[in-house]
Amino acid sequence: MRDPMGIPKDLVEHNQTEYYLIGISKVLAVAGGLMFLALIAMSLVSIVGRKLGFGSVNGDIELMQAGTAVAATAFLPYCTMLGEHIKVDFFTTGLRESIRRPLDGVTELLLAAASAVLLWRTTLSVFDSMETQETTPLVDLPIWIPTALLLPSLLLMAICAFYRGWSMLHRPTTPSIPTAGETR
Repeated sequence: MRDPMGIPKDLVEHNQTEYYLIGISKVLAVAGGLMFLALIAMSLVSIVGRKLGFGSVNGDIELMQAGTAVAATAFLPYCTMLGEHIKVDFFTTGLRESIRRPLDGVTELLLAAASAVLLWRTTLSVFDSMETQETTPLVDLPIWIPTALLLPSLLLMAICAFYRGWSMLHRPTTPSIPTAGETR
C-alpha cells in the first residue's frame, strides 16, 4: 500500500521495529484526523443550530479545546518518524552526511528527553486532576480524561524519537555524492 503523498526517503522501513513504529504512528495520526473531522462536524452543527434558532451544542468550546489537544497530539509520533518536526538546520545543511547524521541523532535524543519530560509531567497532571476532581464548567467533563488521552501519543513520540536518535548514531552512513554547497 502506498501513501497518497508518497513515502519520504527517510520513512523506508529498515527493520521490524521501524515497521511497527510507523504502523502504530499512522494509526494514531488517522485517529487524530478522524477526531478533527468529528470536531468540525460538531462545530458546524453548533454554528448552524445557533443561526437557525435551534441553539448550539452545549459546551462546544470546552469539547473543542479538549478534543483539539488530543487530536493534535496524536500526530506527533508520525511527525517524529518522518523527521518533520520544526528544526533549525541552517548551520548543518552544508555539512557532509557523516557529520550531519550524528548531530541529527543527538537532536532526536534531545527530543526524546523532552517528550519523556512532557509524558512525566502530563501523567502527574492526570493524577492531580483526578484527585481534585476538576471538571469543565458546562458539560462536567472530568479534566483528567482528555489529559490521559494525551499520554499514549506522548509515550509513542518519546519512543520514536529515541529510536530515530539511536538509529542515526548507530546505523552506518552511506557514502554520497556531494551536492551543491556541501563540503567534503
